[in-house]
Amino acid sequence: MAGADREEVVHPGMKVAEVLARWPHLLEVLVEASPAFQKLKNPLLRRTMPALVTVAQAARIGGLEPEELVARLNRALGKEGAPQGGGGEAESLLGTPPPPWLAAPVGFHLDVRPILEAGGEPFSRILAAAREVKPGERLVLEVLFEPIPLYRVLAKQGFWAWCERIGERHYRAHFYRQGMGGEEGLAKAPPLTEADWEEVQAEVTIEENLEPPLPMMRVLEALASLKPGEKLLVHHVRRPVHLLARLEEEGHAYALKDLGPGRVKLLIRKGG
Repeated sequence: MAGADREEVVHPGMKVAEVLARWPHLLEVLVEASPAFQKLKNPLLRRTMPALVTVAQAARIGGLEPEELVARLNRALGKEGAPQGGGGEAESLLGTPPPPWLAAPVGFHLDVRPILEAGGEPFSRILAAAREVKPGERLVLEVLFEPIPLYRVLAKQGFWAWCERIGERHYRAHFYRQGMGGEEGLAKAPPLTEADWEEVQAEVTIEENLEPPLPMMRVLEALASLKPGEKLLVHHVRRPVHLLARLEEEGHAYALKDLGPGRVKLLIRKGG
């Protein structure tokens, strides 16, 4: 029955929806943990947001360390010292042993710290660099923080990841392209053209005061209602970094237009 016991604890990668479905009383624990979770008292938000957000992601939204929130939830279940890992979500690789493939040659070295310092979005530059890396080579990124969202995105393209902290606000992430990557099975969506902007099937507007992860939820819900090949136009207030990673991971084509401070247009063509 030890396996059953393992199932009776909260893990960082569990969706908040699953946690609340199994243990409804943990809603109060979440609300007490951070004011950011007050919105979960709204039945409508409780049906949408938790289905897309893991416990670890919710912790970061609430300004908590993932292990701290997991520990709180498990204490409420009477599970002191419950395991903190697992659940399938890409988590921090800091402090893990250096992998043997660090000796592989560097196929591309990219420093995106200046872009981030200037408030820019380096995601497209990183993906372009990754395409230049051959099997058996490494992509090395110099970043201001550990790029956890990239782990899953590049894993889909056949990369293994490892990260080290070099100094304050300086992290070095290594991505090794395997000889046989997962990318062979992925169909690359053709790029969007200027003509694609002329006709769309749906539009979404993101307001300035909409708190994360609600902007991404609103876009993904609108996208889910479309058929493959149909297009969604998003009027956003900023470049949505995590949403772009999600779109790339799921095989949707997208294009961005920066119209000035607080005005970004994002065109998404649904893959499938």
